[in-house]
Amino acid sequence: MRMSTPEIIRKLTKELRTGITTEIQVVYLLAGIRKLMERDKIKEQFEALTFHCDWVLHSQLRGPTAQAILSRFDAASLVLKNTKVPLRDLPSDLRVEIDKISKMESFEEELSVVLRMYDLPQLTEKRPEDGWTHFLNLYAKVIKDIPLEVTDRNASAKNTSKVVVSVREADLETDVLFAICWSVHDKNGQYGEIDVYNTFEK
Repeated sequence: MRMSTPEIIRKLTKELRTGITTEIQVVYLLAGIRKLMERDKIKEQFEALTFHCDWVLHSQLRGPTAQAILSRFDAASLVLKNTKVPLRDLPSDLRVEIDKISKMESFEEELSVVLRMYDLPQLTEKRPEDGWTHFLNLYAKVIKDIPLEVTDRNASAKNTSKVVVSVREADLETDVLFAICWSVHDKNGQYGEIDVYNTFEK
């Protein structure tokens, strides 16, 4: 039987109030949010959030948002390869875009907005000091090894074949340090990595 919108909201509220502490909860939360956005026909207003919801529900992603992201990584990898400059010396507009994608900033912003729209608790309410980074660690573990794949229709990604996320983690005395590693693979089988480091309290 199809769940009603109030029932979905009630169940998501319970999960968020309890605290998102497992990968299964991450998938459940984002699947529920995607259902709400689909029912209310607001997916197009929250492109980044829709994309990240889709990422936990598929074995690969080849849609338009994935292609746009791949095109930006392709542009960055071409500059890095041809000019031998470090990542921090990319042209400013491209550097800002890659930074925003790899840190998943739009995902965080749009998720927060949608949670407020449905009067759902924010991720920081249960863990005010690090709610987002703890959630991000779990999310990255869900999507690891689920590739963003370049399609034949993507004319702007000339050298990139796919981008794959992986996670490296170090268990410290009081914190967990983790890196989200974006591996940009070219069509010759070579790849480069962009690492984004975060930490949260145990």
